[in-house]
Amino acid sequence: MKDTSGSVTLEAAMIFPWVLMMTFALLLFSLFIAQGSLLYYTSAVTAERSAFNWSNSAKDYTTGGYPANDFDGLYWRLSDDALVEGLFGLAAEQDGVQVEINRDRNENEGASAVDKLKKAASRMPESITGIIRYRNIGLQRRINIQAGSGWLPRPLAWVRGDDAASSDVSALVVEPAEFVRSFDLVRYYSAKMKTAPEGAAGFRDRAASVLTNRRNL
Repeated sequence: MKDTSGSVTLEAAMIFPWVLMMTFALLLFSLFIAQGSLLYYTSAVTAERSAFNWSNSAKDYTTGGYPANDFDGLYWRLSDDALVEGLFGLAAEQDGVQVEINRDRNENEGASAVDKLKKAASRMPESITGIIRYRNIGLQRRINIQAGSGWLPRPLAWVRGDDAASSDVSALVVEPAEFVRSFDLVRYYSAKMKTAPEGAAGFRDRAASVLTNRRNL
């Protein structure tokens, strides 16, 4: 019992596997954190660029430049962005439109909100899944990206569970001149609704019927 020869070897054999496992766990955790940071960065850049280029589908996705006299049309907010329809409660989806990142990756040349979202989805890496959503509520237009990555090492799953890296970012579509026009539009129709003989609800329904008939032409 008093013989201590070989004790160092015995202790090393007992401790070294734990040190090795902890080292690999730290490496995997570092890779997981790095992947989460890249996922958040990619989602944030995509949302910001989409919001910046939203006013013109011809804009270059990276630089924002576009050919001279190449615009979406004078009334694209009425037909493609549903600004006035949202004002009168005619929007088909109150929660906005959305596309799936892992499915809708085909970049289209259209000017609709769905086409612009697909253009953004086509720029994201194929390893990223999730949705890109656009919501227009009149004075505020927001692009939201909820993305995730399926990569999760098994050792980390024992500690974290099945929670893979994810991100949830938003960006506002900002057009100062259009914001002023929209604000004046809301003020104008608010005053009209208050003084309408048929009441605010009747005036809104009458205006909505006009827009519905115009859309069906």
